[in-house]
Amino acid sequence: MSCKYIYPFFQKIFILWVFIFFSCFAVKGQDIIRSKDLSSIKVDQLSDDDIEKILTQINASGLSMDEVEQLAATKGMSTIEIGKLKQRLLQIRSGVREKTDGKNQTEKKKFPDVRKNNSPDSLDFSPFHDQSKRKPLIDSLIFGSELFTSAAATFEPNLNLATPLNYILGPYDEIIISVYGVQQYEGTHKVSPEGNISIPNIGIISVAGLTIENVTEKLKRTMGNGAYPYLKTGASKLSVSLSHIRTIRVNIIGSYKPGNYNLSSLSTVFGALYVAGGPSAYGSFREIELIRNGSIIRKIDLYRYLLDGDQSDNIGLKDNDVIRIPTYKMRVQIEGQVKRQGIFEVLPNENFDKILQFASGFTDSAFTAELKIYQVDGQQRQIMDLVADRFSTYFPKSGDHFVVAKILNRFSNRVKIKGAVFRPNDYSLTQGLHLKDLIEKAQGLREDAYTKRGYIIRKQKDLTESIISFDVLKVMAGDESENKILMREDEVIINSINDLKNELKVIIQGEVRIPGIYQYIENISLKDLIQQAGGLSEAALSKVEISRMLIRDSVSATDYKTSQLISFDLNNILSSPLADLRLMPNDIVTVRKKPGFKDPETVIVSGEVQFPGPYILNSIIERVSSIFLRAGGALPGAGLSSVFLKRKLQRENQITDKAIETALEKVMQKDSSTIKDTKKEFEYIPLDMRKILASPGSVADVILRDGDEIVFPKQNNEVRVIGNVFLPTQIPFEAGYTVNDYVLSAGGYSSKAWKKKLFVVYSNGKINATKHFLFFVKYPKIQPGSEIIIPAKNDRKTLSSGEIIGLSSALASLAGVVIALLRL
Repeated sequence: MSCKYIYPFFQKIFILWVFIFFSCFAVKGQDIIRSKDLSSIKVDQLSDDDIEKILTQINASGLSMDEVEQLAATKGMSTIEIGKLKQRLLQIRSGVREKTDGKNQTEKKKFPDVRKNNSPDSLDFSPFHDQSKRKPLIDSLIFGSELFTSAAATFEPNLNLATPLNYILGPYDEIIISVYGVQQYEGTHKVSPEGNISIPNIGIISVAGLTIENVTEKLKRTMGNGAYPYLKTGASKLSVSLSHIRTIRVNIIGSYKPGNYNLSSLSTVFGALYVAGGPSAYGSFREIELIRNGSIIRKIDLYRYLLDGDQSDNIGLKDNDVIRIPTYKMRVQIEGQVKRQGIFEVLPNENFDKILQFASGFTDSAFTAELKIYQVDGQQRQIMDLVADRFSTYFPKSGDHFVVAKILNRFSNRVKIKGAVFRPNDYSLTQGLHLKDLIEKAQGLREDAYTKRGYIIRKQKDLTESIISFDVLKVMAGDESENKILMREDEVIINSINDLKNELKVIIQGEVRIPGIYQYIENISLKDLIQQAGGLSEAALSKVEISRMLIRDSVSATDYKTSQLISFDLNNILSSPLADLRLMPNDIVTVRKKPGFKDPETVIVSGEVQFPGPYILNSIIERVSSIFLRAGGALPGAGLSSVFLKRKLQRENQITDKAIETALEKVMQKDSSTIKDTKKEFEYIPLDMRKILASPGSVADVILRDGDEIVFPKQNNEVRVIGNVFLPTQIPFEAGYTVNDYVLSAGGYSSKAWKKKLFVVYSNGKINATKHFLFFVKYPKIQPGSEIIIPAKNDRKTLSSGEIIGLSSALASLAGVVIALLRL
């Protein structure tokens, strides 16, 4: 057989072998949960990707690590391989990989670091830490469920504590024996399945079943009688500590996740219950049984821990212990005005007082005289009233639902007083309380009290209100006919004389520092009001005008004045005798402004000038040409054809724009683009600097206003073509080029171009449109910095075939009617 046939044959065999080899590992990684035989699995041959697939399967199946361990053991996996698999799974979970392929493949840790054991039966603490996947196991209303549903709760044994002296050693524990002093020795010894350890030069010593303290004494005695005699004299010392804690197997029945669990030998009942998810939905919290060697050694009541913090039931576990959680016998629910609402388990001979203790008692607003019980008698529901006297004698039934109501929002002995007393408030109604007594409780009448009449607002039996008036002076004098006796919920009102007066004011406006409305005070003078307003401003004139309201009963046809005007000139208002004029309520004082007083007005020159910046107008008719000269003229690079004026819209212009906007909304049907143009704060005025400099003071030479800004841009030697052309672009300015030349440079007109509506925007903001006369078209001239804009034609809607047929039919009918009329 030639080489050309041999080589492909071996190549195919090699590829087939590689495929089978990797397929085997893939199957191992993918089917380890479903596989029937795991005896041939070698964890060391599995890659990190295979371990990740196994971890994904475990998470998807919802199995715990202990359940996976039991499943693997039943399918033939050896104890050593199970230990290796658990170690690899923990490493993958914590982000540690054995192989990195030359890269740092660290991942975010999902679990905090825990103390790890390398022995085959090492403890898996993931049930204590996998809080992100914990689900509510039972109804959160059940008292005690928070121990097993809260992510914060945990009863994980603390493996970092010093070795407890009462710890009982057993198989697979590891201890460290240290001898120090004259003689020295240190060694780690694992307790064999028979309960023994082997010490060099000493022999085999049985330690199983002994506490650490007992083992220490036994080793000191045995080793002192052997190779370490200085232990007997005290010249050497001996210490024993744990280096590895064994696991024990505990069977939990009746929990949310029942099964056999491998736990630390330091674990307690509460820790085992937490790992198993706590009692099931119908499990008891109060009659949990701890069974050891076939006998119940303790009944655990979690309420002792929940209510009093008593951990006497949290005893340590031993190997092969059984925790049995029976179903509850009786549960009741309490809600409403108690401090802890929920569902509580009740033992026989516990009354309602005990349930109230479970609920931490009533709230401050609870109606404690009586509560409601909703019961089920086997056929239908019924309601029962439980009064306070029967709390200690009522023994609940399973399913009782207690509801504690809230007290009523009403007072049995309240009266109120408001108005012109020193302490208006609510007061208690005592036997025989009179009006005078209540006023004295409120510290008496204020000076502004209206003493001729007061009122009592009283609620009738049907809760409607009535009013009772009284003479305040006579009440305070002790008149029995006026000093009425008060009733529950009476409201006494004594008005202030200021409440019965109109609010009086005076107004000052014009050239004062703080113009505004001021409270009228009796005998206030013009001078007093001016001083309250901060005095006169610099622009104040000596002319003052007072407008005084005319109060009269009627207006005649010949006398229809509404106010009286008082005006006078004062050389010095504050020192003039006329300034002592007494004002009347509602007077309006106006201080006039000096005619020649005007605040400085400023304009700004920006851009390409010699001296840009702000300039004060020295005349009310100062023009652009004057400011241009004051700014030192334009720089060489300035584009004089692009100069424009930026002017802030005045109030009168804004009012006009508002009217334009209203009209546009009606005519243009709220065209947003058009209306938006009217909503602007500034307007831009093109300036023809050549005309302005050639004829200063002409119409082109604009008169400036306060806040104006004259902008001198840089010279722009380009022409921009935009709109409906094939390639919108910018083109250098060429003298003698027409509009069509620039459009051709941009690729020419597009099919939608509306040539007749072409317009040019110059660099100073001025717009020039295309002009038409008969068959003649005149395009705008082009200057440097211009923009040529070609708009699009309006889309014309074409008639559909149906519309054409309908229109034709209508025309034919109309023609028929016309012919018929002509034949008449």
